[in-house]
Amino acid sequence: MAEPINGTVTVNIDEKYMTAHIVVTEPLHGGKPVTEEEARRTVAENGIRYNVIESAFDDIFKGGGYGHSVLLAKGDAPVDGENGYLKYYFEQASAAVIKEDEFGNVDYRDLGTIKNIKQGEVIADIVPETPGKPGKDIRGVVQNQFPGKPAKVYSGNGVAVSEDGTKLIAAVSGNLRWNKDRFVVDDVLTISDDVDLSVGNIDFIGDIVIKGNINEGFVVKAVGDINVFGNITGASVTSESSISVRLGIINSEVKAAGDITASFCENSTIESNGNCTAQSFVSCTLFSNGNLTAKGGKSAIVGGKYTCLSDVEANYIGSDTYIRTIITLGNVAVLAEEKIEHEKKLKEYNQQLEQLNLVCETLQKQKKAGQLPQQREEMLATSIRAKFGHMKAINAIKARIADIEKEINGNNDLKVKVNRAIFPGVTIRINNSRLTVSDKKTTCKIGMNDNREIVITC
Repeated sequence: MAEPINGTVTVNIDEKYMTAHIVVTEPLHGGKPVTEEEARRTVAENGIRYNVIESAFDDIFKGGGYGHSVLLAKGDAPVDGENGYLKYYFEQASAAVIKEDEFGNVDYRDLGTIKNIKQGEVIADIVPETPGKPGKDIRGVVQNQFPGKPAKVYSGNGVAVSEDGTKLIAAVSGNLRWNKDRFVVDDVLTISDDVDLSVGNIDFIGDIVIKGNINEGFVVKAVGDINVFGNITGASVTSESSISVRLGIINSEVKAAGDITASFCENSTIESNGNCTAQSFVSCTLFSNGNLTAKGGKSAIVGGKYTCLSDVEANYIGSDTYIRTIITLGNVAVLAEEKIEHEKKLKEYNQQLEQLNLVCETLQKQKKAGQLPQQREEMLATSIRAKFGHMKAINAIKARIADIEKEINGNNDLKVKVNRAIFPGVTIRINNSRLTVSDKKTTCKIGMNDNREIVITC
């Protein structure tokens, strides 16, 4: 007869104490079986006390799972923290993007290489690191996690971290560009060569410095100043501030809210809300809200139409070829037209005010005689409000008319100063008066006398 063999219990634990398996064998030949109590005692003796799977004992002792390795316990692995990072709202690439219109046409001058950004605008969110979560092995021993690392924040020129430390923002308004490993914001856009097909059209929120030329067919716009080291040729240039051109403006349209200065201007349309200054203006159509000055040894205004709301000065005006040159000073015509429109409105408001006064007087008399119906009470209140509104508008119109009259009278001091010579073919208009030069005059001033006639004083 075979010798009895008792049942056995074995607990297998991995080297990191994160899992444990139990194996219970059946007795053979009448041997003694392992009880659940003995199995639990063995588990305890192995130090297993955390996340013990109770169903493992049922699987073995009630479900007949003898001889099988049954998962007994499983620890909680630590969860490492995640590193912080930057969540960008702009593409890091600076490649040109060719755009098509609805008909599939492509303008190769419009490359979209400038990324305008306003001060305070968010460039990226700084996503913080996470601490992670500690774990615990099957003995109940805490297993430490590795916390995440803070985001590497690179703030280039013109970029700052927000006060709460959660964002990268533009510290200035300008051009946003990617430089190696970070964004920078240039408040001055510098073009190191010509504005051509390699650069494309420019529409910038700050100042622009162009160290070459602005070539034919290109458009340059800026909120700030535009400074061109070369020529502007056959281009359109607009600034909400001032424009300075070291060389010339040729066959171009140039407009500025401030001053415009250049070495020379030829066959161009120029509009300035400030002063216009160059050594020469040839065959231009020009408007200046300030002074028009041609200065330098051979400074001249030759050919074209020039409208200036202040004074004009040049060494030479016109030429000995009698080229047609028209200079208009002052804006009396515009002001006079505005005055007429205001006077029409004033007449309309006065007529309406008379009617409102009549309505108010009539309703107030009726109210004194007896109670007014609700509808007429509302009419009286509306009429009174309209009356005061008209009186306010009338006072504002009268004030503007007075300002216009003052400005018109002040325009009598406008003058053209000729340092060398003015030639036949030149027409001078000051306010509503006009003078055509019939013969060459040297070193003179042209202005209005007390009779509001244009006279030349040599």
